[in-house]
Amino acid sequence: MSSKDHLRKGADVSPYEALMAGSLSGAIARAVTAPLDTLKIRLQLQERTFASRPKVHTVLKNLIRNEGVVALWKGNVPAEIMYILYGGIQFTSYSVLSRALSQVENQYSYNLSASSHSLVVGIGTGIMSTLGTYPFDLLRTRLVANSNKELLSMTTTIAGIYRKDGLVGFFAGIRPAMLSVAATSGLMFWAYELARDFSKEFNNIPFIEGICGFAAGATSKGLTFPLDTIRKRTQMYSITKKTAPISAFKLTGQIIVNEGLYGLYKGFGVSILKTAPTSAVSLFTYEYALRYIKSESQEQLN
Repeated sequence: MSSKDHLRKGADVSPYEALMAGSLSGAIARAVTAPLDTLKIRLQLQERTFASRPKVHTVLKNLIRNEGVVALWKGNVPAEIMYILYGGIQFTSYSVLSRALSQVENQYSYNLSASSHSLVVGIGTGIMSTLGTYPFDLLRTRLVANSNKELLSMTTTIAGIYRKDGLVGFFAGIRPAMLSVAATSGLMFWAYELARDFSKEFNNIPFIEGICGFAAGATSKGLTFPLDTIRKRTQMYSITKKTAPISAFKLTGQIIVNEGLYGLYKGFGVSILKTAPTSAVSLFTYEYALRYIKSESQEQLN
């Protein structure tokens, strides 16, 4: 089967095709990596210094012992909704923005490289995806952060956020989130195109899209992880401190002073273990779903 790159500059992908394939990729990626996401968030919310932080296996053992195995899937309903919406919005906006940027390049006779083109488009998709899914991201974090054995009700949590902070409460921490996701998305698509260029002579290797996606996910998360930690801490600040939300800049200063610079990297190892496979599964599923959709459309035309 051809391993055509449907994310490359100039690829012919309609918004409808991108929406279908993107939504499927989001759903499958979340289903595969949910427990690692829960563990990562728990580690990020630890406020001890880096030296005294609990080990990954300790957090996992305590979580299962105190809350049960099902706790690894806490917040999975809003997270699954978020991933489906995020995948759909991400790849649809990528298709639309990629075409628009190509038109601008043609209009001004300026030619970006394929990887630079993907970097710019990826930043735009990160912004649009965050705006469309952020309330679900915040809700997932609140549900995962609950350390009681009894699962929190999603409707009760929603009502509590609205009662305490109003509609604006569903967007607490959106600024660092926007910066984090836009940077991560742009770097992921940039790294993916560089990896696909490098892998051209290995196209016959099975799962080459997934391998490139794995490398892209690890690269992007490695460069932007502190922003993700700030995003999670901001989302939980009003709950853990029983006070009004805090600015991302002020919170960053508090983390560095109280926990050291390494405090921004809590959960980094688990995050790489989660993000790299997520990107691999997401990009692999997207590419193959598109091939299936296009082949079905071609058969109908014939």
